[in-house]
Amino acid sequence: MKIFDKNYMFLMLSFLIYCSACSTDEDQMVAVAPTESDALFSYSFDAENPNKVFFTASPGVNTWYEHWNFGDNSAAEGTEAEKIFYLQGDYDVRFKIFGEGGNAESVQTISIAEDLLGSDLVTDGTFDDNSAWTVLPISSGAEVAIEGGKASWTGGGWGHVGIYQAIEVEANTSYQVQMDISGSGMSDSWFEVYVGTEVPVEGQDYVSGGIVLGLNTWDGCGGEAFDGPLALLNCSVGSSNGIFEYSEDIPAFLVIRSGGANLGSEGVSIDNVTIRAL
Repeated sequence: MKIFDKNYMFLMLSFLIYCSACSTDEDQMVAVAPTESDALFSYSFDAENPNKVFFTASPGVNTWYEHWNFGDNSAAEGTEAEKIFYLQGDYDVRFKIFGEGGNAESVQTISIAEDLLGSDLVTDGTFDDNSAWTVLPISSGAEVAIEGGKASWTGGGWGHVGIYQAIEVEANTSYQVQMDISGSGMSDSWFEVYVGTEVPVEGQDYVSGGIVLGLNTWDGCGGEAFDGPLALLNCSVGSSNGIFEYSEDIPAFLVIRSGGANLGSEGVSIDNVTIRAL
């Protein structure tokens, strides 16, 4: 006569129930791959500001990671985003989702009819003459000249020179710096824009307020020929894509400086410098 151990049977039954539960959990943890339909998005323009656009997406899984690329060197995360486009043009806006099972994306072209206009804080941003700007020599080797309707930097030799002018900013107002820039390509060099509260001093570097726009060959731009809005070409690490704000009404200084080993055979030129409230 065979004798069954009740304790043994209990343990075996418990093990089978546990394994069955494990299998169920494993099936529930299967990674779900996003599809192109999951990456579809809609958009609408602000009723009062045609340069402001609202974006909305509805992916099927709320644990996916979502990323927006607005086609102007700026980005955002999440299923909803809003974006102000500063310049007229067509922008390929890309929404991409990432999951353990893969990724998917969709692209739509957003057309902006006009540049974002407003009161300009800059005096003579078109460089009709040099009366509004002060040259800021920092170290010898590079030179800057205002003539022919533009400001141009030439030379190199690890020299460093800038131009600046005083402006007045209002408290708690976001501003955007814009300008057109062109060059034949720099070597081991930089071009940077600051809006700070410290008075520029000849022979001293300027970093007040932090960099707002720039080209930097070490950061990956400016080494090849370039021509266009600096906000689109900007690659300087730590820059604010041209946007700045102060918490009080205060006098400030727009400082534009460049330098390095070689600014290129044609140098670096800028025109149409503006600072407008958003």
